[in-house]
Amino acid sequence: MAWQRRLYGSAELQERLGVSRVRVVQLTTRPDFPEPFDHLAGGSVWLVEDVERWITEHQPWKARGADEPPPPES
Repeated sequence: MAWQRRLYGSAELQERLGVSRVRVVQLTTRPDFPEPFDHLAGGSVWLVEDVERWITEHQPWKARGADEPPPPES
């Protein structure tokens, strides 16, 4: 059985979302972002399934693997 990540820390969020550390702080303090699973000495951690659900709802292009949203339709 392959090992599967269950938690995202700040660095994993940066990589998954393709954003800066500052943007991770902005996103994780939004009221619609999932609550951290726990607060550790190294920082907060989130459950992968909670974050992936948020991505699907708020940034669906990233859930599909695209880097950017589709251009607006004319």
